[in-house]
Amino acid sequence: MKDVTHTPLFESILRGEIDGNVYDLENDYQCIKMHLDGAEKKLQLRFINDDYKIIVEFHQATITCFTILPEKSGGTSLSGFYRGQFKYNNNLHEITAQGKYYYYLSFLGNDAIELFAKRVTLTFSRLNS
Repeated sequence: MKDVTHTPLFESILRGEIDGNVYDLENDYQCIKMHLDGAEKKLQLRFINDDYKIIVEFHQATITCFTILPEKSGGTSLSGFYRGQFKYNNNLHEITAQGKYYYYLSFLGNDAIELFAKRVTLTFSRLNS
């Protein structure tokens, strides 16, 4: 598991390493499932390729923008994923008073998700495990 909560501002989270395994969410994986657990306030995105899966979890999530075109079929490729700033009282901020950071996810085809989250983790495993 990799905790990416405190990734530097605007640094891409699309590529990196999880437990010694190199990943590239933009070129090597497709998002096949998005699940929001309202009770736990957890958003989970599941990415797969031929051999592996990566689960991205946003803990204590509050979604502020969700634009997904339902007519798309199959998986969706992620084209942007980073921690950014949000505007509050005409000022840019990195963190809320509740300790939440702001994340931007963009997919091919102009789909997007923006959300606040207290913690963000990526878990890497074999596809059939």
